[in-house]
Formats: sequence, structure tokens, C-alpha cells
Amino acid sequence: MSTSKVRQLAEFSVPAGSVGVAAGLVAGGLAAFVGRPAGWAVVTGLGLALPLVLLGAGYAVLIALGKIPAGVFAPAAVYWVIGFPLALLVHSVVTEWTVTGTPGMPPEPLKFLAFRALLSMGFAIGFLWMQEQVGRHYWPRIIDHNQYAHKTIEQYMNLAESMQARKDAVDRGRKKRKARTA
Repeated sequence: MSTSKVRQLAEFSVPAGSVGVAAGLVAGGLAAFVGRPAGWAVVTGLGLALPLVLLGAGYAVLIALGKIPAGVFAPAAVYWVIGFPLALLVHSVVTEWTVTGTPGMPPEPLKFLAFRALLSMGFAIGFLWMQEQVGRHYWPRIIDHNQYAHKTIEQYMNLAESMQARKDAVDRGRKKRKARTA
């Protein structure tokens, strides 16, 4: 893959990566809020942000390369049912390392991962929402020089057009039924 394409993929992935940055800021902020030292708060934030930024960028690359469709929940749910627990596992190991001085796994790691997999559906919804909210303002700014932003915006436009056509068909059907009963 050329350097230009890699640069475009990285640029396209900024909205997805911003989700991880936001999560890291929240985690670090909460650690500081409950009275942890500033260094712990920073490490806690980074321990969550870095894996989520990388995983978010990976998800964006899958969209950019056409491996999964943009704006569809099911692929996001499948992706994050694996990615979210792994990111939280990294966060847990980093947090323990910060607190005790040695990295360590949480007790009962399989239960830890299974519970986080259940929580991943909520994260997937939030991830999609935030990526799309940031992306709808960001991607049009790079559309002229970024093929992946161009393709993704086209996908969203096609999705919106098909949803509008479906809505119009339903409305026409209602009007016909209403006219027959009147």
C-alpha cells in the first residue's frame, strides 16, 4: 500500500480515533476526580485511550476499504464485542501496573472479558454515534483529497436516499388506504 493511501486512511480514521481520546479523557478525569495522583490519572487515561484509538482506527480502516458498510450497527457490534473487552483488559493491566508497580491480570479474566463483552453493545452504539457526529463535520473537509472520505460520504448519501424512498413508499401506502376508507 502506498504512503499516500496510508496517509489518507490515517486522516480518514480521525473521527473513530477521537472516540478513544474522549474515553481516555473521561477515565483520566474520573481518576483525578476521586483523588488519585495526577500521574495515575494520566496513565489510567492513556491505558484506555491508546487501545481504543487503535481499535477505532482499525474499524475506520475496515469501512474505508469497503470490508464493512458505514452506518450499520451489526458490524460495529461484532467488532466491539471483541475489541472493547480487550481494550478494557489492557486498561486493567495498565492500571494494576500503575498502582502496584507490576502488571497483572484481573482475577478471573474470562469472567472479566465476558462481562465487558456484554457492555460492548452500549459502547458500539456510542462509538457509531460519535464517529458519525464527528465524521459528518470532518469528512466533507477532506473529501477533495481523501478517496476514503469520498466513498464513505457516498455510502451515507445512498443510505439516506434509500431510507427516504422507503419512507415515501410507506406514506403513499397510507394515503391510498386512507383514501379507500374515506
